[in-house]
Amino acid sequence: MRRRRGAYPPVRQLIGRRRKIDHGSRGLSDEGFTLIELLITVTVLPLVVGAISVGLVSVFSLNSSVGNRLSDSGDAQLVSATFLKDVQSSEMITTSASSVPQCGAGQQLLGLQWDHGMTVVSYAVVSQSSGALTTYSLDRYYCTLGKLGTPSASSVVSYGIAPNQAPPVVTCSKTAASCAASVQWIPAAGVQAVTFAITEPKTNFSYTLSATPRAWDSAAGGLPGGGSPYAPFTLLDPSSCDALRVGQGSLSINVGSGQGNGVLGVASTCPDAVSVSNGGTLAASSVVTADQALNSIAPNDKATYPSTEYYDSQFSDPFLPVAAPSNPTSASSASCSSTQTTGGGTQDIEYTCPPGVYSSSPSFDGTKTVTIDFSGSGTFWFQQGLQIPNNVTVSFAPGIYIFDGSTALSTGSNVTLSGGNMLLYVANGTVDIGNNNNVTLGASTGYDDIAYWDAASGGKINIGENSNLSFAGGVYMPRGSVVSGANVTISSTFIVADTATFGNNLNLTITAP
Repeated sequence: MRRRRGAYPPVRQLIGRRRKIDHGSRGLSDEGFTLIELLITVTVLPLVVGAISVGLVSVFSLNSSVGNRLSDSGDAQLVSATFLKDVQSSEMITTSASSVPQCGAGQQLLGLQWDHGMTVVSYAVVSQSSGALTTYSLDRYYCTLGKLGTPSASSVVSYGIAPNQAPPVVTCSKTAASCAASVQWIPAAGVQAVTFAITEPKTNFSYTLSATPRAWDSAAGGLPGGGSPYAPFTLLDPSSCDALRVGQGSLSINVGSGQGNGVLGVASTCPDAVSVSNGGTLAASSVVTADQALNSIAPNDKATYPSTEYYDSQFSDPFLPVAAPSNPTSASSASCSSTQTTGGGTQDIEYTCPPGVYSSSPSFDGTKTVTIDFSGSGTFWFQQGLQIPNNVTVSFAPGIYIFDGSTALSTGSNVTLSGGNMLLYVANGTVDIGNNNNVTLGASTGYDDIAYWDAASGGKINIGENSNLSFAGGVYMPRGSVVSGANVTISSTFIVADTATFGNNLNLTITAP
């Protein structure tokens, strides 16, 4: 095949063109870097890369530090939010690691109760294992209605806590005996502050929380402002199947300005431990009982009972931390002096009895109109009890009245007893209040608002028929019983006893603050 002339240029022409292109464009040159450029690049490049690396390391380090601080701050805010509300709500407090009841698992650092023991919150150190690594957290467990086996709610409120984290410090406004939160439950009424110092060892971040219960009584006396430290009416005997017996009458347990909104606490495990006769009324918000079957109320279609019962496995004595008064062994012997007055054809006798030790009961004339005046503040110790005859008016001065003997205190019929800022303390024996008596007593500020304290084992206060008793304070009989006849009216701030039995036509009103 013959090629057309001029279709392909000669090789010489192509080479000539290439040379022109190479010489005419330095951008396509293959000359490369000079030595100076290479030295500059090698010297500067490590500096630039190093600076960038330092910056990245600083950013990553700062990110970890900021993350830790945010985490620490979040822990502190979370603990603060729950801790403050829990302490403010508390009616009972402990920092014992072995206190009963405890909600949830772990080593308890702080235990709190409110709603008359129906709610328990525990702050506990809990271990978390991941392979060979073990860390510790501060967990909050929340239990309600006495169901302490399985918490109703739980949450981690602080991560990375020390395994030996110290419990909070409880500061009380009362004596050391009533501030033993490290070994037992104590009423929040005496707790001025709960201070919790927490350190997270990983970051060495520390913070301190402090809160005061709303129940705290700054006057160091009286019940918590938000309610009594436990149920206003509490029966402590776990084995009695007759914990509460009420004839036809009315029993109302109140808190504050409410009516029938208080709690009845029954430590008995027996069914039908609470009974009200036909037509009677037990007005309360609920009954908290140790009977797991929730059958503590005896059925009676014609009586009125609370509609709800709750189970609680533990019933503690709310006044156990309160120190009992001491016998005035160094006090001098005392006796009563008498003054006779005649007026209007009636001979009256007035007895004046100072503080001191009475080795035997003073003798009073029961045939005349008699007034007995225990005068002068102090301690009165009746080693063989005090017997008051019929138709006598007795006035108690502020002070402590201690009764011993088989019959610690007895009154005849138509007797009036009155006094304020005082404590009747029965160390041994029984107490008999006669028929048609009128008793009005106000509690001493130094004994948690207790007006009548019977510490005798198996002690009993017998209240005669048609009597009226009013306590500006409470009745405390942790090992005794309250028994009354018919047509009795009683008002009190609280009643804590083993058992209680009331006759027909009772009118009992308990009003806790």
